[in-house]
Amino acid sequence: MSGMSYESARDAFAHRLEEWDWPGHGASRRHILEAFLELAIANGFSSVSMRTIANAVNIKPPSLYSHFPGGRDEIVAESLRWHFHRFGVALLDAVGQATSAEDFWDSMVRLHFTRQMRLPESNLWDLLVATDRMAGILPAALRAQVDDWLNLHQNMYVAAAVDMGFPQAEERVKVVMTILEGATRWASPECDDQELKALTDRAVLLSRAVLELDF
Repeated sequence: MSGMSYESARDAFAHRLEEWDWPGHGASRRHILEAFLELAIANGFSSVSMRTIANAVNIKPPSLYSHFPGGRDEIVAESLRWHFHRFGVALLDAVGQATSAEDFWDSMVRLHFTRQMRLPESNLWDLLVATDRMAGILPAALRAQVDDWLNLHQNMYVAAAVDMGFPQAEERVKVVMTILEGATRWASPECDDQELKALTDRAVLLSRAVLELDF
């Protein structure tokens, strides 16, 4: 990993996103996935049934199976993929203008922190992944895919840290990502846009401080 530049890590991430044909999934499938995420955020993951999803999108429960033959398990899997795809598109857009490893790092932190603060589904996604680590709730194939996504994202941070000259980059990055994923624990998500900007600046400074720590 230490031999990969931030540009190479970005390109590997982008290549993986290109492998998914989300436009080919159709608006109806995406609408169902968004409804599932909204229900899970509002009522808890385990409370979302095929019936509640069907009611949310105003169709009969059996009709869901025409879109997702695998039922609820398929919807859960596809909602994880859909969420990460949207995150990935936003991330690539955020780092698109970066001209240095420092700019690349700061852009990633800003995007990561802002989405954690403003999009509740980001915390839901983290919760599902954490629950799977403890209880093994995801199918093995999906778990392997999630691990791959997480590694690709982490590799972008690690490559930037290495390009910036920091040793033991992977250990430092894991601390930074843990801090960012817990953003709503140390920063209020009820903040207005001006407060969010100040908090985002603080998140960048905090991430740089972690890089400077003596590991």
